[in-house]
Amino acid sequence: MTTKALTTARAAADGYTIRWYEPGDREGFMALHDRIWPGFPDDWFDWKFADNPYLDEAPVVVAEYDGEIVGARPNLAFQMRAGDTHHVALQSGDTMVDADHRRKGLFSRMSQHLFEGYADGPPKFTFNVPNMKTTGGMVKQGFEIAGEHTTYHRVQDPATYAGRDNRLARTLGKAAATGYLGTRRRGLDVPSEVTVTRHADIPSRRLADLYRRRPPNEIHAFRDEQFFEYRFGNPRWEYTAYTARLGGRPVAGVVTATQETNSWDSAYSYTVTKVADVVPLVGDDERDRALPALLERVLADNADSAVVSVRGESIPQSTLAKFGFHSDQRLPLRPLATPTRMVVSPIPLDDDWRVAGRDIRDLSNWRPTFVEHNTT
Repeated sequence: MTTKALTTARAAADGYTIRWYEPGDREGFMALHDRIWPGFPDDWFDWKFADNPYLDEAPVVVAEYDGEIVGARPNLAFQMRAGDTHHVALQSGDTMVDADHRRKGLFSRMSQHLFEGYADGPPKFTFNVPNMKTTGGMVKQGFEIAGEHTTYHRVQDPATYAGRDNRLARTLGKAAATGYLGTRRRGLDVPSEVTVTRHADIPSRRLADLYRRRPPNEIHAFRDEQFFEYRFGNPRWEYTAYTARLGGRPVAGVVTATQETNSWDSAYSYTVTKVADVVPLVGDDERDRALPALLERVLADNADSAVVSVRGESIPQSTLAKFGFHSDQRLPLRPLATPTRMVVSPIPLDDDWRVAGRDIRDLSNWRPTFVEHNTT
């Protein structure tokens, strides 16, 4: 647990005050958030900001006008690992400005306050996957695009991408997808000696032990028991953990995240499941032998999900292909996928872009799963 430097509030001549979030701002923050992104429960705020174990304070900057919260620049703190070093980092998200107060430079002012407050640490750098509009604004401020994440999707209901509100078309499309995925499944070797267990609660100690077996050298979220206990407490997602044993001992584990969401045209809702994490993150013979059995169980338990997705290279592409997953970087999904560009910066912006000798602007120096991004 660490604490930011104390920076005083800025009151500008135009009536706006830029300052750090205080506990009494919770109601105003959530009221603003609900106007822009309705439907988020209060316990989501508590999980994401108040209960985060990596900073003593909520790393949130707010803009106030006439006693009302009209803007906010929230961040989620992570403990990151690069090689054998550990660093606090911030993931920006949920940045918002009330519609009546836009084009006043509030985003830039809040960003300046944030970076000045943490100029002496402890956060070392920031990373996030903003939308296209926000990306442009961040690049103008000096942030850089590290690259575009690769996500692999197993489309179990094509209407998810087609956006059709036609029941017959959706039924036929799903039947065709089921047939195709069944064909890909034939000939897949799922070892009978692998035993898969589904856990009612997140087995934090077991997952942390599996992570410690082969941690990657690339930049990634450090996974200890505290991390697993906190990270999978997001009340907006339903999390399920699976572990696999080979020869009687644990060799691999995955955590899935499931949520009901709306189609891009809001014509209907559907269920999405993400393989949020895989441990160990680096493969070996035992882990990679167990992964097909874990995936088979995950897919059987989530057969009703429209899409099952995997982020990054934590599962071999050859294994994903046999289960019918396709990269969003290639046809047929590329034209339909939303780019997931990661934007990064050091803290402060004029500081070193390297962490433990690794340039954060190079995506090949990262080892992400959905753990680092599935936080809404």
